[in-house]
Amino acid sequence: MMAILKFAGFAVFASTSAIAFWALGRWLRSKGYGPLLDKLDQQWTALQLRVSPLALSASFHMFSGPQHLNRLPLLGSKNSAAQAQQIAMAIRAAQEAQRRETASNH
Repeated sequence: MMAILKFAGFAVFASTSAIAFWALGRWLRSKGYGPLLDKLDQQWTALQLRVSPLALSASFHMFSGPQHLNRLPLLGSKNSAAQAQQIAMAIRAAQEAQRRETASNH
């Protein structure tokens, strides 16, 4: 019961925060800060594009560790090993797609 209440509290907090930030953005745009917000958005997007290859690499290594643990006796099951393998393959495919996209843009 406590877990449900914690989740509900988090959902309310996250929704309220999202609406508050949206309203703040609309208010700032109405006050004439639109071009500044657009410039900030461009800088933030550029940062995300530079960091995303590192995040994909880190996520691949994060999921490859449990994949090796699942092969040890008494520490894993065939189902969890198969699931970890699928996740690692999906991350690897996303990395390859991102590399192809980066190569085609240059």
